[in-house]
Amino acid sequence: MSPAVPFLPFRTTLEGFVGAEEEGFDPLGLSAVADMKFLREAEIKHGRIAMLAVVGWAATDLGLRLPGAAYQVSTVQAHNAAVADGVFAHLLVWIGWPEFFGYLALQQSYDGKTDRAPGDFGLRGFYPSDTKGQYEFQLKELRNGRLAMLAIGGLATVGVLTNKQFPGFGLFAEGAAVMKRSGSTLCGVQAKPSVRQVARAAMERSASVPFLTKPKNLGDLAGSEIEFDPLGFSDAFDVKWLRESEIKHGRLSMLACVGFLATTAFTLPGATPEEDSLQAFYHAPPALWAVLIFLAGYAESAGYQGSPVGFGQTQVSKSGGINLTEMFKDTDRQPGDFGFRALYPSDAAGQKQRQLNEVMNGRLAMFAIGGMVHHNLIVKGGFFPIIPDNWAGPYNAWHA
Repeated sequence: MSPAVPFLPFRTTLEGFVGAEEEGFDPLGLSAVADMKFLREAEIKHGRIAMLAVVGWAATDLGLRLPGAAYQVSTVQAHNAAVADGVFAHLLVWIGWPEFFGYLALQQSYDGKTDRAPGDFGLRGFYPSDTKGQYEFQLKELRNGRLAMLAIGGLATVGVLTNKQFPGFGLFAEGAAVMKRSGSTLCGVQAKPSVRQVARAAMERSASVPFLTKPKNLGDLAGSEIEFDPLGFSDAFDVKWLRESEIKHGRLSMLACVGFLATTAFTLPGATPEEDSLQAFYHAPPALWAVLIFLAGYAESAGYQGSPVGFGQTQVSKSGGINLTEMFKDTDRQPGDFGFRALYPSDAAGQKQRQLNEVMNGRLAMFAIGGMVHHNLIVKGGFFPIIPDNWAGPYNAWHA
């Protein structure tokens, strides 16, 4: 089992790599589908760039500047200023050299011509001569690079949000002012909230995302008890329109999943058999496209109660969101209801459960069809087998 994630198996592809073998951290199994040399090369490269970026960000925030008026800008503004000045064209040329030679070195190691370790460019100025020292040196660089990748993201985010400079970012003064205005405690200065206040705040938390507030406009639609709307879409749009869109996408995705798998074994009359289901999309005969467009148009027309106006006619609802005038002219109509009752339960509880099942399966299907499509793009072939024989890895299929 993995030492870092003891409930997952240890992947033998990590053996022999500094920081990987003893930690065994690869929960997504990337080393099983991509060459570990490539993964480590990419990780070291990103870590080194991030360490340089952290030093550069801190140095410019502390006042270090190159001479010339073009460089007298803040760290946050430096990127856009460099783009406007054309500096990045020169930067890309210089970055291209190590990239080019790094690619050659990596390719030679793949071919077995060298025993080069990932990230090794032959620089030995501060490199220990003994094996143990070299191992410790590599491990320190790897961990510092990982930390730097997190650090530069934090520096950039805080710098943009506060428009202040490293190291303080002006957060203490601004944070204290915000807490004072909101009545929150700061080092115990403010009075503690009452039990009633705490209970009321807890009731207003989202059931599924407890660190966010409870969405107020989800209504009584199936699944609304989950209280999941972290981006606040229901505050800006009519929730019936949102649910109509979700159900539509879910139904299409469920049909797409079935069709994607079915085309691997069955072919409709007049169509060309395709090992890769994606190719069936491009090679479908005109007659099938005509049937598809007709059915899609019929479903759209039924959704708008047969009105030819459709999506183009909208109005602002009383809640401040956008509501389609024709789709919900009948105020009792439920989102996604086209009047099919063949397998629909007669009791209210059964209907609510059936609606919830459809929404949940539709959400899963939207993820599933996306995964199926990307699988075929990455392997450049059919869905089965999932991992083709002698597959070289995704880095040989990035052009897709």
